[in-house]
Amino acid sequence: MATLPLSPPRGWAGIPTPKLALWMALAAFSAAGCAKIGELEPPKARIPKPAADLSARQVSNNVVLSVSLPVQNVDGSAVTTLRSVDVFRLAEDSTKGESPAAIPEAEFLKQAVRILSIPASRFSDYLQEKTFLIRDGLSAAGEPGKEYPVFRYAVLFVNNKNQAAGLSNEVLIRPVPIPSPPTGLSAEVTENLIRLKWLPPSENMDGSKPARIAGYNVYRSEDPRRFPSIPLNPDPAQNPAYEDRDFQYDRTYYYAVSVVGNIKNPYAESQLSDVFSTVTRDIFPPLPPEGFTALFDGKGVVLLWAASASGDVAGYRIYRIEEGTNARQPLQSDLITALNYRDGRSDWKGRYGIVAVDTHGNESAPVTTSVEDQ
Repeated sequence: MATLPLSPPRGWAGIPTPKLALWMALAAFSAAGCAKIGELEPPKARIPKPAADLSARQVSNNVVLSVSLPVQNVDGSAVTTLRSVDVFRLAEDSTKGESPAAIPEAEFLKQAVRILSIPASRFSDYLQEKTFLIRDGLSAAGEPGKEYPVFRYAVLFVNNKNQAAGLSNEVLIRPVPIPSPPTGLSAEVTENLIRLKWLPPSENMDGSKPARIAGYNVYRSEDPRRFPSIPLNPDPAQNPAYEDRDFQYDRTYYYAVSVVGNIKNPYAESQLSDVFSTVTRDIFPPLPPEGFTALFDGKGVVLLWAASASGDVAGYRIYRIEEGTNARQPLQSDLITALNYRDGRSDWKGRYGIVAVDTHGNESAPVTTSVEDQ
Protein backbone atom coordinates (compact mmCIF):
# COMPACT_ATOMS: atom_id res chain seq x y z
CA MET A 1 0.00 0.00 0.00
CA ALA A 2 1.42 3.43 -0.99
CA THR A 3 2.41 5.80 1.82
CA LEU A 4 0.94 9.27 1.58
CA PRO A 5 3.18 12.36 2.19
CA LEU A 6 2.81 13.99 5.58
CA SER A 7 2.88 17.57 4.18
CA PRO A 8 0.87 19.09 1.38
CA PRO A 9 2.42 19.33 -2.06
CA ARG A 10 4.00 22.50 -3.34
CA GLY A 11 1.54 25.20 -4.25
CA TRP A 12 -0.05 25.39 -0.87
CA ALA A 13 -0.77 29.06 -0.28
CA GLY A 14 -4.19 28.89 1.30
CA ILE A 15 -5.82 28.42 -2.05
CA PRO A 16 -6.63 24.83 -3.14
CA THR A 17 -4.97 23.59 -6.33
CA PRO A 18 -5.85 20.44 -8.33
CA LYS A 19 -2.86 18.63 -6.82
CA LEU A 20 -3.88 19.76 -3.37
CA ALA A 21 -7.42 18.45 -3.86
CA LEU A 22 -5.99 15.08 -4.94
CA TRP A 23 -3.68 15.00 -1.94
CA MET A 24 -6.60 15.70 0.39
CA ALA A 25 -8.62 12.88 -1.12
CA LEU A 26 -5.71 10.43 -0.79
CA ALA A 27 -5.13 11.57 2.78
CA ALA A 28 -8.75 10.90 3.67
CA PHE A 29 -8.52 7.43 2.09
CA SER A 30 -5.34 6.74 4.10
CA ALA A 31 -6.97 7.90 7.32
CA ALA A 32 -9.80 5.49 6.72
CA GLY A 33 -7.38 2.62 6.97
CA CYS A 34 -6.61 1.91 3.33
CA ALA A 35 -9.62 -0.38 2.89
CA LYS A 36 -8.91 -3.36 0.66
CA ILE A 37 -11.25 -4.09 -2.24
CA GLY A 38 -12.38 -7.74 -2.12
CA GLU A 39 -12.42 -10.13 -5.07
CA LEU A 40 -15.50 -10.01 -7.26
CA GLU A 41 -17.80 -13.00 -6.73
CA PRO A 42 -19.39 -14.74 -9.72
CA PRO A 43 -23.20 -14.47 -9.88
CA LYS A 44 -25.01 -17.30 -8.10
CA ALA A 45 -26.65 -19.89 -10.35
CA ARG A 46 -30.40 -20.14 -9.74
CA ILE A 47 -30.95 -23.82 -10.54
CA PRO A 48 -34.17 -25.54 -9.33
CA LYS A 49 -33.78 -28.52 -7.02
CA PRO A 50 -34.64 -31.83 -8.76
CA ALA A 51 -38.14 -33.18 -8.17
CA ALA A 52 -38.50 -35.93 -5.58
CA ASP A 53 -42.25 -36.59 -5.81
CA LEU A 54 -42.80 -37.71 -9.41
CA SER A 55 -45.56 -40.35 -9.58
CA ALA A 56 -47.34 -42.21 -12.37
CA ARG A 57 -50.71 -43.91 -12.77
CA GLN A 58 -52.75 -45.23 -15.66
CA VAL A 59 -56.05 -43.59 -16.60
CA SER A 60 -57.71 -45.24 -19.59
CA ASN A 61 -55.09 -45.38 -22.37
CA ASN A 62 -52.88 -42.70 -20.80
CA VAL A 63 -50.11 -42.64 -18.26
CA VAL A 64 -50.70 -39.62 -16.03
CA LEU A 65 -47.57 -38.18 -14.42
CA SER A 66 -47.81 -35.95 -11.38
CA VAL A 67 -45.02 -33.71 -10.07
CA SER A 68 -44.98 -30.59 -7.91
CA LEU A 69 -44.02 -27.19 -9.26
CA PRO A 70 -40.48 -26.47 -7.92
CA VAL A 71 -40.31 -23.71 -5.32
CA GLN A 72 -36.66 -23.84 -4.17
CA ASN A 73 -33.30 -23.66 -5.93
CA VAL A 74 -30.29 -25.73 -4.91
CA ASP A 75 -28.88 -22.69 -3.05
CA GLY A 76 -32.08 -22.29 -1.03
CA SER A 77 -33.41 -19.29 -2.91
CA ALA A 78 -36.90 -19.17 -4.41
CA VAL A 79 -37.40 -20.43 -7.95
CA THR A 80 -37.92 -17.54 -10.36
CA THR A 81 -36.04 -18.63 -13.46
CA LEU A 82 -37.67 -21.96 -14.41
CA ARG A 83 -37.66 -22.15 -18.20
CA SER A 84 -39.05 -25.60 -18.94
CA VAL A 85 -40.04 -28.99 -17.60
CA ASP A 86 -38.64 -31.85 -19.71
CA VAL A 87 -40.20 -35.31 -19.54
CA PHE A 88 -38.21 -38.46 -20.37
CA ARG A 89 -39.48 -41.99 -20.94
CA LEU A 90 -37.61 -45.26 -21.22
CA ALA A 91 -39.41 -48.37 -22.51
CA GLU A 92 -38.07 -51.55 -20.91
CA ASP A 93 -38.53 -55.19 -21.87
CA SER A 94 -41.57 -56.37 -19.90
CA THR A 95 -40.47 -60.03 -20.12
CA LYS A 96 -37.57 -59.26 -17.80
CA GLY A 97 -39.85 -57.98 -15.06
CA GLU A 98 -39.72 -54.67 -13.27
CA SER A 99 -36.46 -53.47 -11.74
CA PRO A 100 -37.30 -50.75 -9.22
CA ALA A 101 -33.65 -49.75 -8.79
CA ALA A 102 -32.84 -46.38 -10.35
CA ILE A 103 -30.70 -46.34 -13.47
CA PRO A 104 -27.61 -44.09 -13.33
CA GLU A 105 -28.51 -40.69 -14.72
CA ALA A 106 -26.07 -40.70 -17.62
CA GLU A 107 -27.23 -44.14 -18.73
CA PHE A 108 -30.90 -43.18 -18.40
CA LEU A 109 -30.49 -40.04 -20.51
CA LYS A 110 -28.55 -42.01 -23.12
CA GLN A 111 -31.36 -44.58 -23.56
CA ALA A 112 -34.49 -42.55 -22.80
CA VAL A 113 -36.54 -40.41 -25.15
CA ARG A 114 -37.56 -36.87 -24.29
CA ILE A 115 -41.28 -37.07 -25.01
CA LEU A 116 -42.24 -33.56 -23.94
CA SER A 117 -40.70 -30.19 -23.10
CA ILE A 118 -43.14 -27.80 -21.45
CA PRO A 119 -42.07 -24.14 -21.79
CA ALA A 120 -42.91 -21.67 -19.04
CA SER A 121 -45.45 -20.01 -21.35
CA ARG A 122 -47.53 -23.23 -21.28
CA PHE A 123 -47.24 -24.15 -17.59
CA SER A 124 -50.85 -23.11 -17.01
CA ASP A 125 -52.00 -25.81 -19.46
CA TYR A 126 -50.58 -28.52 -17.19
CA LEU A 127 -50.83 -27.08 -13.67
CA GLN A 128 -53.65 -27.89 -11.27
CA GLU A 129 -53.06 -25.72 -8.25
CA LYS A 130 -49.29 -26.31 -7.81
CA THR A 131 -48.98 -29.73 -9.42
CA PHE A 132 -48.10 -30.58 -13.02
CA LEU A 133 -50.40 -33.27 -14.51
CA ILE A 134 -48.87 -34.65 -17.69
CA ARG A 135 -50.54 -37.25 -19.92
CA ASP A 136 -48.57 -39.69 -22.05
CA GLY A 137 -50.76 -41.55 -24.54
CA LEU A 138 -50.23 -45.30 -24.91
CA SER A 139 -49.65 -46.24 -28.54
CA ALA A 140 -50.70 -49.87 -28.02
CA ALA A 141 -54.34 -48.84 -27.46
CA GLY A 142 -56.57 -50.38 -30.08
CA GLU A 143 -54.25 -53.36 -30.72
CA PRO A 144 -55.96 -56.41 -29.15
CA GLY A 145 -53.69 -58.69 -27.17
CA LYS A 146 -50.60 -56.50 -27.42
CA GLU A 147 -48.77 -56.25 -24.12
CA TYR A 148 -47.39 -52.91 -23.06
CA PRO A 149 -43.73 -52.58 -22.06
CA VAL A 150 -42.66 -51.35 -18.66
CA PHE A 151 -42.22 -47.58 -18.80
CA ARG A 152 -39.70 -45.67 -16.68
CA TYR A 153 -40.16 -41.90 -16.39
CA ALA A 154 -38.13 -38.97 -15.03
CA VAL A 155 -38.40 -35.19 -15.35
CA LEU A 156 -35.84 -32.40 -15.54
CA PHE A 157 -36.29 -28.82 -14.35
CA VAL A 158 -34.30 -26.44 -16.59
CA ASN A 159 -33.61 -22.76 -15.80
CA ASN A 160 -33.34 -19.85 -18.23
CA LYS A 161 -29.60 -20.45 -18.66
CA ASN A 162 -30.20 -24.03 -19.80
CA GLN A 163 -28.95 -25.41 -16.49
CA ALA A 164 -30.38 -28.30 -14.47
CA ALA A 165 -29.40 -29.85 -11.15
CA GLY A 166 -30.27 -33.40 -12.19
CA LEU A 167 -33.14 -35.76 -12.91
CA SER A 168 -36.08 -36.32 -10.63
CA ASN A 169 -36.81 -39.62 -8.96
CA GLU A 170 -37.60 -42.37 -11.48
CA VAL A 171 -41.02 -44.04 -11.56
CA LEU A 172 -42.00 -47.32 -13.23
CA ILE A 173 -45.40 -48.37 -14.50
CA ARG A 174 -46.66 -51.41 -16.40
CA PRO A 175 -49.85 -50.39 -18.25
CA VAL A 176 -52.61 -52.97 -18.79
CA PRO A 177 -55.56 -53.24 -21.20
CA ILE A 178 -58.36 -51.27 -19.58
CA PRO A 179 -62.14 -51.36 -20.17
CA SER A 180 -64.40 -48.51 -21.09
CA PRO A 181 -66.15 -46.86 -18.13
CA PRO A 182 -69.32 -48.33 -16.60
CA THR A 183 -72.74 -47.29 -17.91
CA GLY A 184 -76.26 -47.00 -16.53
CA LEU A 185 -75.32 -45.33 -13.25
CA SER A 186 -78.33 -44.74 -10.99
CA ALA A 187 -78.91 -43.68 -7.39
CA GLU A 188 -81.64 -44.26 -4.80
CA VAL A 189 -81.83 -42.04 -1.71
CA THR A 190 -82.99 -43.78 1.46
CA GLU A 191 -83.12 -42.48 5.01
CA ASN A 192 -79.65 -43.71 5.93
CA LEU A 193 -77.78 -44.15 2.65
CA ILE A 194 -77.60 -43.44 -1.06
CA ARG A 195 -77.57 -46.70 -2.99
CA LEU A 196 -75.64 -46.57 -6.30
CA LYS A 197 -75.79 -49.14 -9.10
CA TRP A 198 -74.25 -49.40 -12.56
CA LEU A 199 -73.63 -51.78 -15.47
CA PRO A 200 -70.13 -53.26 -15.90
CA PRO A 201 -68.39 -53.05 -19.31
CA SER A 202 -68.21 -56.18 -21.46
CA GLU A 203 -64.78 -55.68 -23.11
CA ASN A 204 -61.55 -53.72 -22.96
CA MET A 205 -60.90 -50.60 -25.01
CA ASP A 206 -58.68 -52.57 -27.40
CA GLY A 207 -61.56 -54.97 -28.13
CA SER A 208 -60.15 -57.86 -26.10
CA LYS A 209 -62.39 -59.92 -23.81
CA PRO A 210 -63.24 -60.48 -21.03
CA ALA A 211 -63.19 -56.98 -19.59
CA ARG A 212 -60.34 -56.56 -17.16
CA ILE A 213 -62.20 -55.67 -13.95
CA ALA A 214 -60.40 -55.80 -10.60
CA GLY A 215 -63.00 -53.55 -8.98
CA TYR A 216 -64.56 -50.11 -9.17
CA ASN A 217 -63.85 -46.66 -7.72
CA VAL A 218 -66.71 -44.31 -6.84
CA TYR A 219 -66.22 -40.54 -6.91
CA ARG A 220 -68.55 -37.88 -5.51
CA SER A 221 -68.56 -34.11 -5.93
CA GLU A 222 -70.84 -31.14 -5.43
CA ASP A 223 -69.40 -29.59 -8.60
CA PRO A 224 -70.05 -31.66 -11.74
CA ARG A 225 -67.01 -30.10 -13.43
CA ARG A 226 -64.51 -31.26 -10.80
CA PHE A 227 -64.14 -34.55 -8.99
CA PRO A 228 -61.63 -35.28 -6.23
CA SER A 229 -58.64 -37.47 -6.94
CA ILE A 230 -59.50 -39.77 -4.01
CA PRO A 231 -62.58 -42.04 -4.32
CA LEU A 232 -65.22 -42.56 -1.65
CA ASN A 233 -64.30 -46.22 -1.25
CA PRO A 234 -60.99 -46.96 0.55
CA ASP A 235 -60.55 -50.14 -1.53
CA PRO A 236 -61.97 -50.98 -4.97
CA ALA A 237 -65.61 -52.10 -4.76
CA GLN A 238 -65.95 -55.70 -5.92
CA ASN A 239 -69.56 -55.45 -7.10
CA PRO A 240 -71.29 -52.95 -9.44
CA ALA A 241 -72.97 -51.26 -6.47
CA TYR A 242 -72.02 -48.97 -3.62
CA GLU A 243 -73.72 -47.55 -0.51
CA ASP A 244 -72.82 -43.96 0.37
CA ARG A 245 -73.64 -43.50 4.05
CA ASP A 246 -71.75 -40.26 4.62
CA PHE A 247 -74.10 -37.64 3.19
CA GLN A 248 -76.30 -34.73 4.20
CA TYR A 249 -79.84 -33.81 3.25
CA ASP A 250 -80.70 -30.83 1.07
CA ARG A 251 -77.62 -31.26 -1.11
CA THR A 252 -77.09 -32.09 -4.77
CA TYR A 253 -74.45 -34.77 -5.21
CA TYR A 254 -72.77 -35.79 -8.46
CA TYR A 255 -71.40 -39.31 -8.83
CA ALA A 256 -69.10 -40.98 -11.35
CA VAL A 257 -67.56 -44.47 -11.38
CA SER A 258 -64.39 -45.89 -12.92
CA VAL A 259 -63.27 -49.46 -13.58
CA VAL A 260 -60.10 -50.55 -11.76
CA GLY A 261 -57.97 -52.76 -13.97
CA ASN A 262 -55.39 -54.02 -11.46
CA ILE A 263 -55.20 -54.70 -7.75
CA LYS A 264 -51.88 -52.93 -7.22
CA ASN A 265 -51.94 -49.31 -6.10
CA PRO A 266 -51.61 -46.93 -7.94
CA TYR A 267 -54.58 -48.46 -9.68
CA ALA A 268 -55.01 -48.52 -13.43
CA GLU A 269 -58.43 -46.96 -14.00
CA SER A 270 -60.79 -46.34 -16.85
CA GLN A 271 -62.15 -42.92 -17.63
CA LEU A 272 -65.00 -41.82 -15.37
CA SER A 273 -68.53 -42.84 -16.28
CA ASP A 274 -71.16 -40.31 -17.25
CA VAL A 275 -72.03 -38.15 -14.26
CA PHE A 276 -75.24 -38.92 -12.35
CA SER A 277 -76.79 -36.30 -10.08
CA THR A 278 -79.16 -36.82 -7.18
CA VAL A 279 -80.85 -34.41 -4.77
CA THR A 280 -81.11 -35.54 -1.16
CA ARG A 281 -84.46 -34.68 0.38
CA ASP A 282 -85.58 -35.85 3.80
CA ILE A 283 -89.07 -37.21 3.17
CA PHE A 284 -88.77 -39.93 5.78
CA PRO A 285 -90.95 -39.69 8.91
CA PRO A 286 -89.33 -40.24 12.30
CA LEU A 287 -90.28 -43.04 14.64
CA PRO A 288 -93.16 -42.22 16.99
CA PRO A 289 -92.64 -41.68 20.72
CA GLU A 290 -93.37 -44.57 23.08
CA GLY A 291 -95.26 -44.99 26.33
CA PHE A 292 -97.69 -42.11 25.73
CA THR A 293 -99.85 -41.72 28.87
CA ALA A 294 -102.50 -39.19 29.99
CA LEU A 295 -103.23 -38.90 33.76
CA PHE A 296 -105.94 -36.74 35.35
CA ASP A 297 -104.72 -35.24 38.63
CA GLY A 298 -107.82 -33.26 39.60
CA LYS A 299 -106.55 -29.97 38.15
CA GLY A 300 -105.83 -31.03 34.61
CA VAL A 301 -104.26 -33.74 32.50
CA VAL A 302 -100.57 -34.62 32.76
CA LEU A 303 -99.18 -36.10 29.53
CA LEU A 304 -96.02 -38.25 29.63
CA TRP A 305 -94.04 -40.13 26.93
CA ALA A 306 -90.66 -41.59 26.05
CA ALA A 307 -88.52 -40.01 23.32
CA SER A 308 -88.61 -41.12 19.71
CA ALA A 309 -85.70 -43.32 18.76
CA SER A 310 -84.98 -41.19 15.64
CA GLY A 311 -81.97 -38.89 15.89
CA ASP A 312 -83.37 -35.91 13.96
CA VAL A 313 -86.47 -35.18 16.06
CA ALA A 314 -87.08 -31.46 16.58
CA GLY A 315 -90.00 -31.85 18.99
CA TYR A 316 -93.50 -33.19 19.53
CA ARG A 317 -97.02 -32.09 18.70
CA ILE A 318 -99.99 -33.06 20.93
CA TYR A 319 -103.66 -33.01 19.96
CA ARG A 320 -106.99 -33.37 21.69
CA ILE A 321 -109.09 -35.79 19.63
CA GLU A 322 -112.79 -35.12 19.37
CA GLU A 323 -114.88 -38.21 20.02
CA GLY A 324 -116.96 -39.34 17.06
CA THR A 325 -115.25 -37.07 14.49
CA ASN A 326 -111.56 -37.75 15.26
CA ALA A 327 -110.92 -34.05 14.64
CA ARG A 328 -107.57 -32.97 16.06
CA GLN A 329 -107.11 -29.81 18.09
CA PRO A 330 -103.42 -28.95 18.76
CA LEU A 331 -102.59 -27.93 22.33
CA GLN A 332 -100.05 -25.31 21.19
CA SER A 333 -98.65 -23.94 17.94
CA ASP A 334 -94.97 -24.49 18.78
CA LEU A 335 -93.32 -27.88 19.07
CA ILE A 336 -92.95 -29.33 22.56
CA THR A 337 -89.34 -30.24 23.25
CA ALA A 338 -89.79 -31.73 26.74
CA LEU A 339 -91.10 -35.25 27.40
CA ASN A 340 -94.12 -34.11 29.38
CA TYR A 341 -96.91 -31.56 29.10
CA ARG A 342 -99.79 -30.37 31.28
CA ASP A 343 -103.17 -29.65 29.72
CA GLY A 344 -104.91 -27.26 32.10
CA ARG A 345 -108.37 -28.17 30.87
CA SER A 346 -109.73 -30.11 33.83
CA ASP A 347 -113.01 -31.08 32.17
CA TRP A 348 -111.42 -32.91 29.25
CA LYS A 349 -111.94 -36.65 29.50
CA GLY A 350 -111.44 -37.59 25.85
CA ARG A 351 -108.44 -38.93 23.97
CA TYR A 352 -105.05 -37.38 23.16
CA GLY A 353 -102.71 -38.00 20.24
CA ILE A 354 -98.99 -37.27 19.84
CA VAL A 355 -96.59 -37.24 16.88
CA ALA A 356 -92.81 -36.74 16.65
CA VAL A 357 -91.72 -34.06 14.18
CA ASP A 358 -88.23 -34.09 12.61
CA THR A 359 -86.07 -31.17 11.52
CA HIS A 360 -87.56 -31.28 8.00
CA GLY A 361 -91.18 -31.17 9.22
CA ASN A 362 -91.95 -34.85 8.69
CA GLU A 363 -94.42 -36.27 11.21
CA SER A 364 -94.34 -39.75 12.66
CA ALA A 365 -97.33 -42.01 12.81
CA PRO A 366 -99.64 -40.82 15.62
CA VAL A 367 -99.88 -42.50 19.01
CA THR A 368 -103.12 -42.09 21.02
CA THR A 369 -104.13 -42.55 24.61
CA SER A 370 -107.19 -42.02 26.82
CA VAL A 371 -107.25 -40.10 30.10
CA GLU A 372 -106.67 -42.18 33.21
CA ASP A 373 -107.55 -41.07 36.74
CA GLN A 374 -104.70 -41.02 39.22
